[in-house]
Amino acid sequence: MKIPDAPLIDLLYQALNSPFGIAVRTSDVERLRQRLYAERKKDADLQCLALNVSPLDEDILMIVKKNPVGI
Repeated sequence: MKIPDAPLIDLLYQALNSPFGIAVRTSDVERLRQRLYAERKKDADLQCLALNVSPLDEDILMIVKKNPVGI
């Protein structure tokens, strides 16, 4: 599996600190998703993030805020 260069916890915090979330391209979306769920479980602040496969590209995992501010 090709994993993004940033540590996994950093991906979660990038999504948390962005207005809506981020998109990450990977060769194994389900494996990355499971690893991110494990990281997310360690920090209660990250529970507001959802991990969704893009409906437009199956190689993209979207890490998005469940209830972004302003919407």
